[in-house]
Amino acid sequence: SEIVVTLGNHGFLEPVRIERRWFYVRGREDDLEVLSKCSGIDFMSRIFRTKNGVTFAGVSGFYNPSTERLTRSEWLKLGKKLGRKRINSIFKEDVENLLELFKRLGLERLDFLAISDHPSKPVFKKIVEVTRPKFLFYPSKAYEKRKEGDSVYVGLEGIDSPKGKYILRF
Repeated sequence: SEIVVTLGNHGFLEPVRIERRWFYVRGREDDLEVLSKCSGIDFMSRIFRTKNGVTFAGVSGFYNPSTERLTRSEWLKLGKKLGRKRINSIFKEDVENLLELFKRLGLERLDFLAISDHPSKPVFKKIVEVTRPKFLFYPSKAYEKRKEGDSVYVGLEGIDSPKGKYILRF
């Protein structure tokens, strides 16, 4: 069975329904309320396995140096708001939850990891170091593919690009 994985920013103004299972990682500008009404599944730092054994995960949100070291509750206790500007930021528990689940499942590595920000950001470097995905997919202005360690990094163009539609089979 095929699955669809999308990387934010989606720019959906209304909920989207697709007749197959699909997963998404939220981007900086994504409207959380609209996405929550879509038929897709927010990765939200979870790990999934297909019937044929492909193990994959995603991290919703973008790197924000002011939120990565705090949990959402710590952020709120400091009197800061989770308004539109911060709602799609990655917080400390997003990373901790994914890495804890990865260790608890006893996985050696992920088949792929999807993120909606550039992999050079510190938070993603830590996740990649632990989960060692065979493939790391991230948004890019142009298609790019390179090997780092034992992972293949694949930058994918936006869906609005004439080159930005990809079908990847595992």
